[in-house]
This record gives sequence, structure tokens and C-alpha cells, in this order.
Amino acid sequence: METVTGSQIEKLIEDISLIKSAISRNKNVTRIILLPTHFKLLYLALGISLIGFSLIFYLLLERYGIYTAIPDIYKSRAIGLIVPVWVLLVVIKWYKWATSLSKIDKRYDMEYAFDGLFSFPIVHVAIPLTILIIAICIFFVKHDIAYYVIPTISIGMGLLHNFFGSVTHLWQWIASGYWFLATGLLLLVLGPVSVPFAVSMSLGGGSILFSLTSWIPHTSKEE
Repeated sequence: METVTGSQIEKLIEDISLIKSAISRNKNVTRIILLPTHFKLLYLALGISLIGFSLIFYLLLERYGIYTAIPDIYKSRAIGLIVPVWVLLVVIKWYKWATSLSKIDKRYDMEYAFDGLFSFPIVHVAIPLTILIIAICIFFVKHDIAYYVIPTISIGMGLLHNFFGSVTHLWQWIASGYWFLATGLLLLVLGPVSVPFAVSMSLGGGSILFSLTSWIPHTSKEE
């Protein structure tokens, strides 16, 4: 029977140390990439826009009764306003993300951000979850039960935010994640309610909650 030599033990300890170092480095990269402060303005704008557009459609529904009765000109104007707003949000996202990262360290650029964002755990959890949510929403729409789309998106957002919070140990992601989950499940229990109300309460409210909590300074323990 072979005996384990001192050099073999040292080599094993060195290998374990390298693995732990690689895991810690990857975790730190992901944590820096997903710091809530990078996204606070984006989520604030997202929440306000969701509530604002929901209010517009609520007023139109109050006047015309059902969505199909709303004149096409009003629907086209509303949709025409949504598109540039969402394009602007995407621009804000990338600009603020790059700016926030560079303030932490000049070496942190968008290539660094993508490396962290598409790390092994995120790729194999977040992407399949997103695809699953999209597929379920398409199923609901095709079977004329589109009401369940909003609760499904909310629950998907909740799971995704909780996952990011678990990976990074950042409580802001988890707090908003539970908001999305709780309100999404509540909408399922309540049954069909006003879509503008559902969007505002669940998606809009959760986005604003994330933004507000992101303004809270991080403690040294978190950093």
C-alpha cells in the first residue's frame, strides 16, 4: 500500500488553495458587477415608467371599457412612447454601469462586466430561468389566459433577484426579490385584476423598492 509523502500533501494543499482562490475571485467579480448602486437610477426610471404607462392605460380603459375598444391612434401613441423610453433606459443602464465600475477601479470596463455577468453560475441558472419564463408567458398568451403573464413575470423576476442576492450576499436583491415573489403569488391568488394595477403594484413597486434600498450605503462587512 502506497504511503502519502509530504510533497504530495503539500501539492494537495496548494491545489485546494488555488481552487478556493479562484472561487473567491469569481465571487468577488460577480459581487462588484452586481452592486445595487450600479442599477439604482435604472430601477427608479423603470419603476416610474411602468407605473406611468400603467396609469395611461388605466385611464384609457376607464373611458373605453376594454382594450380592443381603445382607438388605434391612442394605442399607437402609447406604444410609440414606450419604445423610446425603453431605449433610453437601456442607454442609461450601460452608461451608469460603466461609470459606476470605473469609479471603483479604472481597470473595470465593460469587458470585465460581461465576464462577471456571464460567469458559470449565472449562465446556467439565470438564462434557463429567463427562457422558461418567456416560454410560459407565450403559452398563456396562445391559450387566451394572458392575465397570468404579469404574475409569471413577477415570480420570475423574484427568483432571479433572489438568485443574484444569494450569489452576491447583497440584501437589496433579496428584498426586492421577495417583493416580486410575494406580489406575483398574491396576484395568482386574487385572480384576474386590473392589469395596470398588477403591473404598478408588482413590477413597478418592486423596481422602486430596489432603487430606494440601493441608495442605502453599503457596510464595510458587505464590501
